[in-house]
Amino acid sequence: MFFYGQSDVGMHRKINEDSYWGETMWGQEATLLVVCDGMGGHKAGEVASRTAVETFCDLIISSPCLSSNIKDIKEEIRIKISRAVREANSKIYKLSKQYNEMSGMGTTLVAAIEYKGLLAVANIGDSRMYISNSIETRQLTHDHSFVQILIDTNQITKEEAKSYPRKNVITRAVGIGPQAEVDIFFTDLKNWKSGYLLLCSDGLSNYVNNKGISDTFSRASKIDPGPNGNADIEFAVREFIATANNSGGADNITALAARFSY
Repeated sequence: MFFYGQSDVGMHRKINEDSYWGETMWGQEATLLVVCDGMGGHKAGEVASRTAVETFCDLIISSPCLSSNIKDIKEEIRIKISRAVREANSKIYKLSKQYNEMSGMGTTLVAAIEYKGLLAVANIGDSRMYISNSIETRQLTHDHSFVQILIDTNQITKEEAKSYPRKNVITRAVGIGPQAEVDIFFTDLKNWKSGYLLLCSDGLSNYVNNKGISDTFSRASKIDPGPNGNADIEFAVREFIATANNSGGADNITALAARFSY
């Protein structure tokens, strides 16, 4: 699986509080992708997101999957993700209690582990993951946010949510309390055959919809991947960043894309 990521401070922020990472692991049989969007006082969000990415990735990468059947593989990965989230949450929470300038800091987290065609997805907060092929683009994650609750309970529409006053209020985050609740679910990439994954912070998802994502990846798919194998996804990521900035760039923008084929 080829991947490429980029993070941009946006048009209005002075500090980029987003962090991301992508790495091939487990004997080149798996790929790990992570995006975190930090929040807090001066530079505290940056500390939270970086700590979450580093802690989460270190634990996942150092713990290869050993099971041989799909049921056990899923359970192994679920345990690894839960453990990594607990450790990241504990580190951030302890830092926030230890230093006044970091009090109340936290971060969203969206992560993907691809292993032999199985895709495990984890998310906390409102950073998102999408999957896209020539047939459809689908949001795989479900936002943990105040406006998402209002949408789910039919109090506002998705269109109204775009300009809702409390749009940026999230209901879950890593590091804001002693424990963090993470959603974990699985998708078989072989059912999608070939396409793209997109992990992003809300600095991007606030400005693009499923059609915009589909159109960008459609244009990318016509580009020769080149000798490094990622020219198409690099194009897509740069397009996403430019779209968000050209639309206002009110927040930090992070896009991490990957191409798969089975």
